[in-house]
Amino acid sequence: MLDDLSLDGMEEWDFDLLDDFSGEDGDDEAEEDDDEDELEDEDEDEEGDTMVQEVRGPAAPPPSRLGRHVQQAIGQMYSSHYEAARNTLPRGPAFLSHVLHVYKQDRPDKFREELRVSPSTFDRLVSRLAEDPVFSNNSENPQMPVETQVAIALWRFGRYGNSASLQHAANWAGCGKGTVDLVTRRVMTAVLRSSFLEEYICLPTEEEKAKAKEWVESHSCKAWRDGWCMVDGTLVPLDERPFWYGESYFDRKCNYSLNVQIVSLPNLRIIDVGYGYTGSTHDATAWRQTKMAQNHADILEDGEFIFADSAYPLEIFLVEPYKMPEREEPDNEVFNNHISIVRIRSEHAIGFLKGRFQSLKGLHVRIKDARSHKFATYWILVCIALHSFAMACEEEERAERGEDSEEVDNDPFIQEGLSSTSESDNNRPPVSVNRGGTRVQAARVRREELKEALFRDKEKRAERRRRR
Repeated sequence: MLDDLSLDGMEEWDFDLLDDFSGEDGDDEAEEDDDEDELEDEDEDEEGDTMVQEVRGPAAPPPSRLGRHVQQAIGQMYSSHYEAARNTLPRGPAFLSHVLHVYKQDRPDKFREELRVSPSTFDRLVSRLAEDPVFSNNSENPQMPVETQVAIALWRFGRYGNSASLQHAANWAGCGKGTVDLVTRRVMTAVLRSSFLEEYICLPTEEEKAKAKEWVESHSCKAWRDGWCMVDGTLVPLDERPFWYGESYFDRKCNYSLNVQIVSLPNLRIIDVGYGYTGSTHDATAWRQTKMAQNHADILEDGEFIFADSAYPLEIFLVEPYKMPEREEPDNEVFNNHISIVRIRSEHAIGFLKGRFQSLKGLHVRIKDARSHKFATYWILVCIALHSFAMACEEEERAERGEDSEEVDNDPFIQEGLSSTSESDNNRPPVSVNRGGTRVQAARVRREELKEALFRDKEKRAERRRRR
């Protein structure tokens, strides 16, 4: 029913739906220029026809009085694009210029609240996107500066609820609602280029993987260090019920939403995404379409695995907590608690994403067909890519200031987004698996080995404390 929109197909973006408003015209009066050109062409054709008539025969008799009135009425209609007077909305002063010229220099904290990125990150993003062909045209009406277009798009990505309406964005930017939609689509088109996505939503380097393993070991035991990443699903609520297969978007929280799978590192960086699924899709189903699930044999080395919650199927490379009734056993409960201590970082990663770009708390996209469904999923992917870009830039900024990389845990965006992350494992519907399969049995043995290693490590630590 719904198209598969995995990252593997990112070379085949449907840019037509993003280019509906991003043609060769400028931002102002592009439509009026097209109409005037058509009228000039028609006038030239009429003059040519008159010359032919003059050569071939006598001129036509002058029009009657009624004909002259008709010609005058038609001329008046063509002289204006609107037959009735327009009740235009007066525009007030734009706050955008104040953000770009005052907050950016004097109050970087307020700048980050408005555009969800630091001033330095904003400048780097503008430089990264400025050369994209979507920001150039052959029209006599030039586009507004790329800096302004990126600022408008970031402001929209960071808002939800009533403040996310086109009219609020237009009032903030000091332009028309059509221009707001136009520049947002341009920025989305530039971010969706495969070069941008592959650079910022990618697998970790060896150094990143080593740091991830060190973090896991410090929060669990040495045997668990090979679980250097974790997966979790989150729901992106929609502002209204979709008109296109609406019931398929109805999720377990009684909202209409889209299901997104996030694979992240302990440092909160997102390394893989599964998207394009409706809210009724189970996490186990959406997870199978991610790059990590399909290519785990090539990505994970021997002994490495992924932490997940109870909504996912138990695999040899996917470690999850015990489900009922096994989790009622005391040892299994301790094991589940330690899984949660590690896996909470996936909740923080999703909270960081939704706290920065809060449009993912309530997406204002009306889904009425397959194209609008794709546009909604593109919106989500753009937010994830920009979030990853911002995280990379802010990490470099902290390094330049000599701050610890763990300072990211104090970012206020994390707390702002945690309220909308995925809910507790206890409220998730369990996934059904074939308990008699050899693969499941091997996964169960692997989980028991990890549990035994955890308790051995706890005993050693207790013994060291007693000796002190």
